[in-house]
Amino acid sequence: MARTSQKAKLVFREKLTLRSGRLRDAVIWSVPISARYPDGVKYRLALVDPFTGRVLVLFDNHFPKGHHCHLKTGEEIPYVFKSVDKLVDDYFKAIEGEEDKT
Repeated sequence: MARTSQKAKLVFREKLTLRSGRLRDAVIWSVPISARYPDGVKYRLALVDPFTGRVLVLFDNHFPKGHHCHLKTGEEIPYVFKSVDKLVDDYFKAIEGEEDKT
């Protein structure tokens, strides 16, 4: 009987320093469906100001919190995950206008 791999598979990775010096750092993994990751995805998509260490926007789904988003105001809000494409789209919408501010 063939054994299926239970390892995470990289779906998307980006680490980009913008002209402003801000860092766009994102990683999305396809993982086996489990109680921790019922959608079969694990992710962290962030926009960071490396000069201050401040996280301006962060989408992640670490256990036990699940899907949520951190905003530059310091507020943390639930995030309704629908698909990887929608997640990436929502991330880019959330950071729009923040990327190149100094």
